[in-house]
Amino acid sequence: MSGETVVFKVGNSLAVRLVGDCRLPRGTRVRERWEGNSVVIEPIVDTWSGAFLASAGTWDQPLQRPGRDERARDPFA
Repeated sequence: MSGETVVFKVGNSLAVRLVGDCRLPRGTRVRERWEGNSVVIEPIVDTWSGAFLASAGTWDQPLQRPGRDERARDPFA
């Protein structure tokens, strides 16, 4: 759903009032970025997605790690 609003000034900052289905809970941290001519405002999520958590631990092959006497490969060499 889209709505229409206006930009207004609060102190030294510009703000917009989110209306309709665009409302976020008070205190929600957001990130803003430009995408072409559009400004995208998205909530900052501090938790891992359910899909990522479901995939955690599904790798059944052993991971090769350098031994104690073996030096780790320099990725910049």
